[in-house]
Amino acid sequence: MSSPASPAPSPSSVSWRDLPAEFVGGIDPDAASEQPINDLLDGLRSIDAGRSYLAYCDYQSAAVMHDRLVTARTDTDGFVVDGFADCAARIAKLRCISRHRAENLLTEAVALRDRLPAVFACLRDGLIAPWQAQVLIVSTDLIDDQSYAPFVDAEIAERLRTRRGTWSKRALRNMADRIIFRRDPNGVRDRRKAALGDRGVWTESRGDGIGEITATMSAENIRIAHASIAALAECACEHDDRTKSQRMSDAAFALLSGTAFECQCGREDCIAIVPEPGTMPPADAKIIIHVIADESTITGTADNPGYLDGHGVISDEHVRDIAARPDTKLSYLVPPGTPQNPDGTFTLSAHGVDSYRPSSALDTFIRVRDGICVEPGCAKSAFECDLDHVHEYDHEDPGRGGRTSAENLNAKCRPGHLLKTFGDWLDDQYRDDDGRLVTEFITPEGYVIPGEAESNEDLFPGLRRIRFDVPHRASPKHPTDERPTRAGNRVADKHARRRAERSRNRKRNNGGPPPGF
Repeated sequence: MSSPASPAPSPSSVSWRDLPAEFVGGIDPDAASEQPINDLLDGLRSIDAGRSYLAYCDYQSAAVMHDRLVTARTDTDGFVVDGFADCAARIAKLRCISRHRAENLLTEAVALRDRLPAVFACLRDGLIAPWQAQVLIVSTDLIDDQSYAPFVDAEIAERLRTRRGTWSKRALRNMADRIIFRRDPNGVRDRRKAALGDRGVWTESRGDGIGEITATMSAENIRIAHASIAALAECACEHDDRTKSQRMSDAAFALLSGTAFECQCGREDCIAIVPEPGTMPPADAKIIIHVIADESTITGTADNPGYLDGHGVISDEHVRDIAARPDTKLSYLVPPGTPQNPDGTFTLSAHGVDSYRPSSALDTFIRVRDGICVEPGCAKSAFECDLDHVHEYDHEDPGRGGRTSAENLNAKCRPGHLLKTFGDWLDDQYRDDDGRLVTEFITPEGYVIPGEAESNEDLFPGLRRIRFDVPHRASPKHPTDERPTRAGNRVADKHARRRAERSRNRKRNNGGPPPGF
């Protein structure tokens, strides 16, 4: 969305009539039922941009009030008045909100205007939503009053304006953390030490006979503790009528108190196998926390950031602390001794037992590269997702279907995978002219929704040096079989329609590369 053609109105005089026409949606409620779905989606995009522009004006007004009532305030009549609280009180009373929310608005407004002016302009231009601006405010607390703050602000804004795709909460945090770490790794390390020093446990009454317990600890310990609770909660049989959250709560208490966790199905033939108190994890269960890092970072010859699955970017020091734990097992994506190609790349095997299943190396590579589910807004770990052939693999004729290759596989959560397999949605994935992996989702009406703007390739550029051998397309498994059944023809027709739609999508996007089939 382009920026408004005219200068932004004065914050004190802004009204909905001042909004640029492209931000007003343009959907007549009385005629909405007759609007094509794609027009409605375009309307929602315009409304989202309008919300961003309104948030920009909101923050501008709050920042000006802060200047007038806080920064430049001079107290009179001998009374000492907290200007910040006084300013927040005006906003709270006007909008009938809590003082805390009003204070947050003032804090965010000053942070955007003074610390992140280039990001603030992205909010004005509708490139990010208000919640995304808030994520970046929190992620950049570390750079307040630092000499490199303008460079971090400019680099974040440059990515927001030039990277094609959407930005989930985790992707935004990872991008900001990566940029800050490369500017000031020592600051990130010091902040982690300070955070570890503040770890603790708190309880709070929530009324109605319910209380809450909160514990803060290192990110890896949080992941291990959560996995332990989930493993114990899963020991109940399928007839236990508690929700997953209820079972997790009961399992957490059992672990903390050393008491027994019991299945509550009430059946005499219950098949649940629950470990004895104090036995955790349950027998034969493994808790695996994935940490991704350069080998040179682990050995201490480089200071690059790492990635903790389920958390995000971590410092080099944090990587080495985890690597030094006695329960850590190191494995290599590129096995030691793998010969290097003349162009500096490495080639690994792509296929497992057949041309459909990826090798363990390719399977791990896809999960490491994607980090999380590729569907915009889904934060499920790629290590807990299904691997999906973007261009459908043709089981009747593998030579005609999508390849089992790095560019044709991605990680999808189970609901997203099922929606594509049994619905009329499809996705497309290819590398653009800059070598970046582009993922797009296409609705049944043909509306294109961009995928995530970044992947772990941006955190670990070395992933682009890994290649996978893709042998010549195999011939049909059973060439002498009779022609596919009518159902098989329907599947083939569906795949053909999807290939045609992807080709049209590539043409719409300025002639991208041909589909990989």
